Amino acid sequence: MHIPLLTTSIKLAALALISISSVACSHRTPVKPPKSKSIVSNEAYIPSLALLRRGNQELKEVALTIDDGPHDKWAPTILKALRDNHVHATFFVVGKKVKEHPELVKQMLADGNEVGNHSMNHPRLDSISLAKVKDEIVECHKTVFQETGYRMKLLRPPGLRYTEDILKLGKSLGYTTVEENIAVGDFIVVGDHTWYENNPGFPAHVAKVRFNVFKQLKNGAIIVIHDMPATAAALDSILKGIAERGYKVVTASEMLAHLKNSPVKVGP
Repeated sequence: MHIPLLTTSIKLAALALISISSVACSHRTPVKPPKSKSIVSNEAYIPSLALLRRGNQELKEVALTIDDGPHDKWAPTILKALRDNHVHATFFVVGKKVKEHPELVKQMLADGNEVGNHSMNHPRLDSISLAKVKDEIVECHKTVFQETGYRMKLLRPPGLRYTEDILKLGKSLGYTTVEENIAVGDFIVVGDHTWYENNPGFPAHVAKVRFNVFKQLKNGAIIVIHDMPATAAALDSILKGIAERGYKVVTASEMLAHLKNSPVKVGP
C-alpha cells in the first residue's frame, strides 16, 4: 500500500496550487464592474446628483481616499504613514467594522483626516431596493455618529456601483458621492489575508501598487486605495513619491472646495 505517499503528493500539489493562485492574485489588477447606469458628463462636479468625479485640473493636487476599513491589522500602519508625511486622507468606512474598532475611527479624526460613508454592511447598492440602500447609508451614519460624534457628508457606494436614484437618495440625505479615477489593484477578496502577506508574491504586489499610482498621477485625480496589507506596506513610499513629483495630497472635501463650481463655501 502506498497511501501515505499518495496523501503526501496530494498535499504538495494542493500547496503548489495555492501558491500559484495567490501569486497570480498578487499580480492581478481586478476588473472593475460596470456601474449600473453610466453618468455621461465631462463635469468635475454634477450638482443635480451631488457627484464629485474629479478635482480642479488647473491645480497640481490629488485626493487620497481609503476604502473598506477600519481593520486593526493595517489601519494603524496607514495612519502612521499619513502622520509621518503630514498628509490627510478621506476614509470611507464600513459601519459594521466601525462597531468593531471605533477607536481607529476616532484616531482617524484626531489626526485630521475625514471620514465618509461606505455603507453599513458593504453590499452592492444597485443590487438591493432603494429602501434598503437608505437603511445601509443611515445605519452607517448613525454608527459613526454614535461612536465619534462626527457627522459624515461624503458617500462612496461599495464597488462604486450606483444608479441615478441612489445618487439622488444620497443627496437627499445630505451626502456628496465621491467617484475615483485612479484605482491601483490593491484589493483582494480573502478572509484574514495571513496567507497573502506571507506569500512570495507579496513584495511584487506592493511594488505594483506603487507603480499603478505613479503611472496614473494627474491634476485633480481621486485615488482609491483600500485598508489592506499591500496598501499598508506601500503607502509611505507612495506618499513620498507623490510629493517628489510635485503633487499635493488633499482630502475629498478640500478637492471639492477647490472646484470653480464648488458647492462648498470657502472663507467668510
